[in-house]
This record gives sequence, structure tokens and C-alpha cells, in this order.
Amino acid sequence: MDFQPLVAQLPASWSLYLDLADLHAEQGDFTTAVQLISHGLEHEPTEATLRAAGAAYRARVTGSPDDLRELIALAPHLPNSPYRRLLIDHACAGPALPAELIAEARRFQNT
Repeated sequence: MDFQPLVAQLPASWSLYLDLADLHAEQGDFTTAVQLISHGLEHEPTEATLRAAGAAYRARVTGSPDDLRELIALAPHLPNSPYRRLLIDHACAGPALPAELIAEARRFQNT
């Protein structure tokens, strides 16, 4: 599905970029999700949910421990527990992440 016409109509809507990124992530396209989050961050660079999603999706694509650490730091600021759990699931499936860091992230799933 081509979302470009919709994005062109609302280019400054960071939440639209987040929603589209989440849709791509659910389809397993984490690379596009990361790109969409980057566009959203251009409009709202301090938004915690947007930053957390970006960290989760980057960790999934790259296996970056730093991105998983960023998600862990942002997790307490996410008001939606099911969404926080989903982001942590996505991130923890990243390649070659340290087991102790995954365990630390998983502790936030139940808080």
C-alpha cells in the first residue's frame, strides 16, 4: 500500500509517521519502520513514544545494544503497557543482542 499521498497531506504529523512505522513493523518491514520514525523525529524529536519505537525498530534491524539501552531508558515513560511490551518484543528479537540486556528489557514488560 502506498502511503505517500497521505503523508504528503500531513507532513508535520509525527503521529502519522509512528502509525505507519508500526504498520510496517507488524508486517516485518523494520527497515521501512526505521525510516518512517526518522521522518517523524524531524517534526517532534523529543516525543518519547516516537523515540522508543525508533530505538526498538533499530535494535531489531541492527542488533545494536545502544538502541536497546535507549528503549530501556524510555520504557518507563511509555504510558501504554501493551505497546511497551510489543516494542520490547520487537527489539529483543534483534540479532546478537547480549542476553543480560535482553533480560533487563524484559523486566519492563511486566511493570
